[in-house]
Amino acid sequence: MDGIIHVRNLSYNRYEELITRRDALKKAAYQFERAYNREFGELILEIFSLKLECIRKKKTIGFCQAAANMGRAVDRNELMAFLNREMEAMQTQLDCMIEDLEDARRGKVASPKLLMDVRKIYHRLVRRIHPDVNPLMEKSEELRELWQMAVAAYNCNDLNSLQEVEVLIEKVMEQLGGGNMVIDIPNIEEKIAALEDEIKRIRETEPYTYGELLDDVTATEAKRAELLKEKLSYEEYSTQLDEILNGLLGEGVSLVWRMN
Repeated sequence: MDGIIHVRNLSYNRYEELITRRDALKKAAYQFERAYNREFGELILEIFSLKLECIRKKKTIGFCQAAANMGRAVDRNELMAFLNREMEAMQTQLDCMIEDLEDARRGKVASPKLLMDVRKIYHRLVRRIHPDVNPLMEKSEELRELWQMAVAAYNCNDLNSLQEVEVLIEKVMEQLGGGNMVIDIPNIEEKIAALEDEIKRIRETEPYTYGELLDDVTATEAKRAELLKEKLSYEEYSTQLDEILNGLLGEGVSLVWRMN
């Protein structure tokens, strides 16, 4: 499935190698993030849920305090509508975190043979249709969609899907007359420098750095202890907010239901 590709830039091989390395690092970062979620995701989810609970209580206190200042009872329907509006974005974030955790739990460890096969196909596709090197990508929405499917399959080590996408890509390339291409990449030296900078950034930031943390038992336990401490602080804060809210109710703030 390798078409004939003519390259005008002498630095193309270096450029392609850096693209492949950058994408491999992105994939590794994706896998490290999933492993991090498997290790700490449940605890992080508990902390975030507690944080939402504290925010909801603070907003409830503010709402009740405002009502008390105006000398009126708190309408529970209005309160719930207010809280739903205020908390909508964070609730969506919590839902996404729950979904990410479930995805991480379903993740399987790939065999070395499977990883090698996935890598070989992906490298072929990089040479064929990577958006940074193939001018046909700008002209074909179908090809762009297939590339995104290939990236997703590569990140998930889904060999079957990657094989199927490669077949589809080859058919589209034949239809577009992309079997014999001349690649000319303007400003290639600048792009090489930018790739080198991006590779450095990926290696030095999360989630790629999660890999080093997860390989270190001491660091992993220290992180768990840090998260448990944070969880405890939110639990204590939530109790304090309960006391404040109960104090408001004890001072005469009343909650009423408004019948629709």
